[in-house]
Amino acid sequence: MIKRKKIGGFTLIEVMSGMVLLAVGLLLLLPMMVTSIRANNYAKNATEASMLIKDKMEDLKNMNIPNSGNDTSVGATRNWTSTLVSTGLYRLSVTVAWNDEQGYPHSNTMTSYMSVR
Repeated sequence: MIKRKKIGGFTLIEVMSGMVLLAVGLLLLLPMMVTSIRANNYAKNATEASMLIKDKMEDLKNMNIPNSGNDTSVGATRNWTSTLVSTGLYRLSVTVAWNDEQGYPHSNTMTSYMSVR
């Protein structure tokens, strides 16, 4: 009698079951990926809104007498108001509003004060 050595390896059933487990695991991670992409898009838009607010606030502070107004930039609407609080003191408020990919509205506001002599 000849004894045959047992050669180690995987059977086809083991490989197929491993592939099924891997596919199920990847499918379970898909909603997390979608949520992560949406969160990254929101963070990008919020950062752009903050930069637009900062730029307009600097423009308003460089004016002798700041004025109110609005404009549209990069798919966002920017509104700013200048209110005389007391003699030589203005309250400046800048708001940027935008809609995300699903159409939900978002906004970011900054308020500051400026004295004029």
